[in-house]
Amino acid sequence: MAVNDAAGRREEVFGAVGYPWESWFELIVAVILGLATLGSAWSAYQSGLWNGIQIFRLAESIGAGRRAAEKAVYAQQLRMTDLVLFESYASALTENNQRFAEFLFQRFRPEFKVATEAWLATRPLKNPSPPSPFVMKEYSLAADKEAQQARQEETTKFTEARKANETSDTSLLLTVLFSVALFLGGITAAFKTRRIRGIVLVLSVMTITAAAVFMAFLPLAKE
Repeated sequence: MAVNDAAGRREEVFGAVGYPWESWFELIVAVILGLATLGSAWSAYQSGLWNGIQIFRLAESIGAGRRAAEKAVYAQQLRMTDLVLFESYASALTENNQRFAEFLFQRFRPEFKVATEAWLATRPLKNPSPPSPFVMKEYSLAADKEAQQARQEETTKFTEARKANETSDTSLLLTVLFSVALFLGGITAAFKTRRIRGIVLVLSVMTITAAAVFMAFLPLAKE
């Protein structure tokens, strides 16, 4: 009878001592589970948003590339038109057919007419001059500039799509890390030994801390 009473008093003493630790342990686990759940959900949400941004930026890049190709083809067609007219114009000048030469000159495109006037001002038949108006700095096609702008836009949008893809992948990885922290926090109650529970809890805290630090440096999707 005395032995049973002593054992009971010993259990009461150890229980009283262990109770505060159990309370703090349960509180820490609850906080970890809550933060890991929120972090996992937020990372998955951001990953989905960045994936959508990637798709839109990639579509914009493809569209800009298509416009650049169209403008480049159009610019080449304009050059061919200018070349054909200039050959006829040069032939008329060579044959002293001023009337026909003037007729052709008035049908030059404005961009090419400016370049031709600058070329004629150099008196190419008497002075060393550029071989044709096409190499003059005044010869500039608006279609070429539009094609260059479209190519720059294509490069910019593609770079943004690549960065969005990298951010989406990183956010997805953080989702995995938060899930690991959630798993570790959830299985702590399955262990009876305080040391093992403490080790698993520390691993959970380290995992969720690392994931939170990485998440803090990631840009937020605003679209």
